Amino acid sequence: MTYKILTFYLTKDTINQKCYESVMGQKGVEQDIIVVSARRIEIANNFVVKVPQEYPLPVRVGVSINRALAAYWNDKKYNYFFKVDNDVSLPSTYLLDLISKGNPIIGPGNAMLAEANFFKKYFGNRWAITYCDDEYMKACAFAQGLIDQVWEKGLNFDSEYRPSLLRGYGYGKEYYKFGVPFWFIFVRVMASIKNYLKHRPDRIPITIEFYTIGGHISAFGTKKYEWHHNFAKRWTLLYLQKFRSKLNRALGKYGENPC
Repeated sequence: MTYKILTFYLTKDTINQKCYESVMGQKGVEQDIIVVSARRIEIANNFVVKVPQEYPLPVRVGVSINRALAAYWNDKKYNYFFKVDNDVSLPSTYLLDLISKGNPIIGPGNAMLAEANFFKKYFGNRWAITYCDDEYMKACAFAQGLIDQVWEKGLNFDSEYRPSLLRGYGYGKEYYKFGVPFWFIFVRVMASIKNYLKHRPDRIPITIEFYTIGGHISAFGTKKYEWHHNFAKRWTLLYLQKFRSKLNRALGKYGENPC
């Protein structure tokens, strides 16, 4: 079977040729690639969406995607919708590898794939317009038991990842609405420190994580998404399982190498 995919390649006003060619070069799939930008670019299939720049970046992205979906999306024509950013390079079998896993929505936020029937049934063929649009899509599916992970291992960015402090603050507010337990925000801080020590280019700076904590605290008492109870329950169970797995491995190694 050849999978038919509508791909939105998202950028502001330039094309990273390396990243664009990695999307063009996906093996084993049929793609219609639309370059969605804020300004006109001299490239095939460019769809320009003028969104007020004072909107937060994730909101601008959501608005742009929905306008492009209205112009190009057909859930009877395509098997999948793929959203990819202008700062990641994909392995040549990236899309086939995601499809093979069988999840209705999968991939990190900068290169995310959604199955057509799922996208129609649960989102009405619309992208979320929130402070963290792609994570909302995954969190909603996770809360309903449709997927087992929200945050997956990301792709390497072509340049250093530097979201704004206000974006981190907005993420914190959204995580509260998801039902993310407060303790997990501190887990993210520890992971940020570890990734900083490892010099990972895709790390989220520690200062941004502290703004995320601030955003989470500022949202205390506000209304959460209707599925937040299921999310919190499944999220806590997931991390208990991860903790037990790591503990068992550590105890196993200790047993193999007694003092």
